Amino acid sequence: GRTANRPGPGWWPGPGQWYTGTQGGANTSLNILYYGTYNHFGLNPAPQPDDYWSDAISYNRQLDDSYFTEKHIYRLEWEVPSETSDGYLHWFLDGELISSINGSGVVDSGLGSGISTEPSYILLNTAISTTWGFPLCPPGCPCQKFDCFSRQWAETCAFPLGFCQMLETQPEYKIDWVRVYQNPNDPLQKVGCSTPERPTRKYIEAHKDLYKRSIDKEPLKPVRTGGGACVPGVTAIGKKSCGGPTRGQCSKSTKRCRCQSGWTGPHCLAEVGFDPIDWNPPGKIGFVPPVAPTIVFYVLMCVLYFPVLVVVVLAVRKRNAVWSPLSKVADVSEKAEARDIGLFDDPNVEEMER
Repeated sequence: GRTANRPGPGWWPGPGQWYTGTQGGANTSLNILYYGTYNHFGLNPAPQPDDYWSDAISYNRQLDDSYFTEKHIYRLEWEVPSETSDGYLHWFLDGELISSINGSGVVDSGLGSGISTEPSYILLNTAISTTWGFPLCPPGCPCQKFDCFSRQWAETCAFPLGFCQMLETQPEYKIDWVRVYQNPNDPLQKVGCSTPERPTRKYIEAHKDLYKRSIDKEPLKPVRTGGGACVPGVTAIGKKSCGGPTRGQCSKSTKRCRCQSGWTGPHCLAEVGFDPIDWNPPGKIGFVPPVAPTIVFYVLMCVLYFPVLVVVVLAVRKRNAVWSPLSKVADVSEKAEARDIGLFDDPNVEEMER
């Protein structure tokens, strides 16, 4: 986000001071962080390098009780930038426009930003954490540990009112289907990660410091297959049963999950994913010479090396021919001396001596 020339608290932005080309739909309001916020991680041992400004260019839609008891359709239209367009993002709820962002407004902001063309995952979650969706820390509460099952006030005082009681009802987040539509005739719409236009894997491996905090060893943690804590004998699909008998098994001795083939994650709850097209398989980072020029190079080296080898061999043979009498005398003397001390018994030595 912007680090300077930001709108002041409670002020509308001046001309050219903020992003343009955004629009909200019915029953929507600006995100409370629309004009940016400074993100500070107080628990981080070295917070300054990891602090940053972020601009939440989005609109919020108020949801009523029906959205928690009935099914609704959420849709995103994502048009990537091209030579003739800066792209756009359109969000819909049950077919009604909620929010739109015109890519030209992002480009015209002058930050070097634009509608993303980066290959992305679809994440579906509740987006609730102690740093998002929680109220401010109550007075006197340390807000260092959050445990609904604790009997210590200091470990439960930071929860919103009724939050822990809600968890006791075992709420579920149900998703009926997810569908992705792409134009097969548009070369900009590709399936898979690290496409030729965006070699994500190589870039992250070459710039790891940009994708991790000071306390991280690697930008991304590897996906664990099994090893999550479980309860032997439980059969209902969930973490305790390692996803059920078709996905994993709970070891009676270690009480840890062992995943069946085709399932992954600590509790075997996710199917093993794959890219139908591997645009950028793992390999060495850096310049990789083309195959054809490499073959031509080795052929030329062999052609140039062979005459030199012939000249060297001929020169050695000529030298042996000139010095052969002396070589034989020296050879006979060495073998005779060796025979005298009993190193070997060569019948040819006696004949050569004669």
